[in-house]
Amino acid sequence: MRYVMAAAPAASLMLAFIAAVPLPAVSQGTNLGTAQGTTQRTVDGSVRGEARSGQTPATRRSTPRRAAPAVPSTAAPIAAQGTLSDHLEAAVAIDAESHAIEAQREAARARSAFSDSLVPGSFAASGSFRADTRGPGMAREAQVDLAAPLWLPGQRSAVASTVVRDVASADERLRLRRLELANLLREAWWEVALRRAETRVQRDRLATAGDILGDVRRRLNLGEVAEPDLLLAQNERVAAELALAQARAAEQEAELAYRALTGGAAPGQGVEGLAEPRAAAGLHPALRAASAAVAAAEAQVRLVAATPIDNPELGGYVMRQEGTVTEQGTSFGLRLRVPLPSAARNRPREAAARSELTSATSRLVQTRRLTDAAVQRAEVALRAAEETESIARRRLAIARQQLASGNRAFQAGEMTLFDLVRVRQIAIDAASAAARSEVDVGLGRARLNQAFGAEPVALRGPSRGSGR
Repeated sequence: MRYVMAAAPAASLMLAFIAAVPLPAVSQGTNLGTAQGTTQRTVDGSVRGEARSGQTPATRRSTPRRAAPAVPSTAAPIAAQGTLSDHLEAAVAIDAESHAIEAQREAARARSAFSDSLVPGSFAASGSFRADTRGPGMAREAQVDLAAPLWLPGQRSAVASTVVRDVASADERLRLRRLELANLLREAWWEVALRRAETRVQRDRLATAGDILGDVRRRLNLGEVAEPDLLLAQNERVAAELALAQARAAEQEAELAYRALTGGAAPGQGVEGLAEPRAAAGLHPALRAASAAVAAAEAQVRLVAATPIDNPELGGYVMRQEGTVTEQGTSFGLRLRVPLPSAARNRPREAAARSELTSATSRLVQTRRLTDAAVQRAEVALRAAEETESIARRRLAIARQQLASGNRAFQAGEMTLFDLVRVRQIAIDAASAAARSEVDVGLGRARLNQAFGAEPVALRGPSRGSGR
């Protein structure tokens, strides 16, 4: 009996070798207990065992060809919609925090109207009228004032500097937010890959369980096995159905979580290549954002130093007096208002500016230390995942050989069905471990790129053996 894989879509781009190599529950060219049996796969992925011409018609009638019940899938068909880089753009477009940072950037940029203004504020106009108590016909006085604040020395350039630094800081925070979203997408992408791989393993398990059940039922009719063996095969088939239903539910949940991040786009295929380290050159978005925050805090300190007092005010007035007053006629004049510095005004501002600078500087040092440590951890984890993958592959190869030997022993009557099911479970565990290990390699590579501060822009095609 030759195992034929279901025509299902590639469940995981990183688990291609599982797709290319059949699950070792049924070895190539080996029948699980029926040397003359053939296997047909129905559209829904079930398996039908049918005796060849060597069986009698009565035997065929006594062995009903039951299709394995299909496990209903609650997940809607998922189609790949672009690359991880495309999905990052979609995630940024609907991210609330990204929109908030963009609004803050526009607010900072709007302050350039203040630094470009002729005066640091608005012109003010005022007027007054005074009359004698004997009546307005005896003495009158009218006055009109126009005043404007004045720039302090160095204040205008200091304000312009804060605008530039704050806008640059917002830009770097946007890049850092993109990297944070890339991390969420990478984790969700590989979670879906893992769940799809588990679904494929369980689907293969269900198919081989159907093979075993059909073969045991045929051998029971021939009197070669007892009824407890049939019950054991039926129980294994039901257990495989349950495992597949659980795997599909987990796959759907992971896909929905990914769609929530991208606004509906589902993960496709592609293996992310390793990026170049950027932390050493200071190009890591976290380092750039921290450095921009330090520059903005320094600009704020310079602005506080340049404004020890409130802005002075210069004004001009026109006064006209009529009636029996001391001065009759129209007069002009200027007024200058200069506030005096005080500790009550300046100390809180200076302390707040210095505090923000100290915090920003400390965060920059800490960010540099954490980014270096993150790269080291990711490199160690990737090496461990690659080593684990190699071991898992060797284990899978041994499990396949063990299952093939078990199949031959079962057909020869040298192994019970219970022992064969145990050997098959070992093979399933090996396939699942191999699937998980290869996903761990892809996830480890993605996490190393994340530690490097690289966005997912370089994607290769599906890994080896994925062309199904």
